[in-house]
Amino acid sequence: MLYKKRGERDTVEEIVIALCRDYRRRQLAIEEGSASRRVLMEYAYLNSKMLLAAGEVTGGAYANAFIEDIGEGIGYAHSGIDTLSENTYKTYKRQIKRAIAKKLHLTD
Repeated sequence: MLYKKRGERDTVEEIVIALCRDYRRRQLAIEEGSASRRVLMEYAYLNSKMLLAAGEVTGGAYANAFIEDIGEGIGYAHSGIDTLSENTYKTYKRQIKRAIAKKLHLTD
């Protein structure tokens, strides 16, 4: 799965984190049209799958915020999501990483 040992990341998790870190840049490129049509289509595909995965876990609320928190390595204490308990926040974050990996066919 996404974790081998407590605190140890695997390759799939590192890829998901990197994709989350790049989410905002891709979104800006889509909005500005600052790349070729093919590239913009790939960006749109990645971002839509990631947002869909996060939304399925959270029920739509906070999907963008969780993607940003994952990409920037932000934890509960420094997150802008302050209406969830710490346990719920951590559970959602872990589930979103798994959901993104599955939506992008990085894992089964």
